Amino acid sequence: MITLSVSPLLGQMVGDCFIGKDIGLVGRGQMSDRMMLVYAGKGSSHSWTWLADLFESAGIADVRFPDSKGFTEGLDPSVSKVLVSGGDGMMIADSIGSHGFAHLKGFIHRGGGYIGICAGAYLPLHSSIPPLDQFNISTTKIENIDCTTPTPGTSPRVAVNYGSCSIIHPVRGEVTIANDNAQLIAPIYGGPIFMEPDRDRVLFRYSGFTSSTEFQMDAPRTRELVIGRPAVIESVHGKGRLLLLGPHLEHPKYRDANKAFLELTEGTDHGIREGVPKAEGEPAASLVRSISNLRIAVLGLENRAFLVGNKLWDGSRFLELIAAIEKRSGFMDNRLADDIAHDLTQVRDYLVRSPSGAGDDSLEGPDLLVEAARKCIDGHFALMRNSR
Repeated sequence: MITLSVSPLLGQMVGDCFIGKDIGLVGRGQMSDRMMLVYAGKGSSHSWTWLADLFESAGIADVRFPDSKGFTEGLDPSVSKVLVSGGDGMMIADSIGSHGFAHLKGFIHRGGGYIGICAGAYLPLHSSIPPLDQFNISTTKIENIDCTTPTPGTSPRVAVNYGSCSIIHPVRGEVTIANDNAQLIAPIYGGPIFMEPDRDRVLFRYSGFTSSTEFQMDAPRTRELVIGRPAVIESVHGKGRLLLLGPHLEHPKYRDANKAFLELTEGTDHGIREGVPKAEGEPAASLVRSISNLRIAVLGLENRAFLVGNKLWDGSRFLELIAAIEKRSGFMDNRLADDIAHDLTQVRDYLVRSPSGAGDDSLEGPDLLVEAARKCIDGHFALMRNSR
């Protein structure tokens, strides 16, 4: 287990907030065994499935994966914390809306926990841009913003419009983050690089790069912008806490980062098994067929990509969502399997009839695939809870 409580800053946090066996992110006091909600609605990408894999491999079943409407409506006393991962932040914010943000702020203020990763970490930060201005909780701002360089024609993997400015992404892939007692490797895919906060607490800082780091601007400027800046911060709102992460500590390829993520969010690493357990049953023939046909269509994309909002959907995103469904396909009853098979067939038809690829901003295919994965994973976690 990685120990995170040596530095004076983190030591104070340990005594007051959420590291330790009996203390959770939900606030001071006993760690809650209530439900967690993982946002899997409009605007979400594929990275929320990494949370599903991590929780399942750690034996944590009290998790629901609602769509946009269910996320807001699900904020009841049975829920201890919510998690919002990567995707299109503006689309997520639009989907949650001002009413949803007001409900979410109240949930946190009363003692709920919020964990934001990548796009989810941007949402609570100080902003004057609608609809993000409806959810100003943290006073921390971002370093990776540029108000001098226009973004027209620039890949959204490098920069996206933010009012009259641009949010820039100087690196992708592996970075190292560190505190006084630990150094970890984890990937970043457009997540925030925080300015030094006035009130929020810094838990990890960006400390370096690896041979797998992909530089998207010149190295000297990148180092100046990234190294030493806050990578993970903790914010307080009423009785609740927010944990905001730029890099993806939950990515399945980075086990030390996974353990640190579970310690930060759950108070223990729970022990992590390798991979998701395989089902004993045989998946429905209709689902096997639709998965195979969709995978063939995705592989036929080659290097094409679909611009959906501010996100590029290439074959890798589709394949990760397909894999998340396939490895749980044997757990489904026939009714759910047929429902998901129908969705996957529609996604395949979407890809086949979109020959141009890049520039197609239709939400139909990605939305359908995310929803199919959401129904599959949410149903699977419900089955795990019922079988305990």
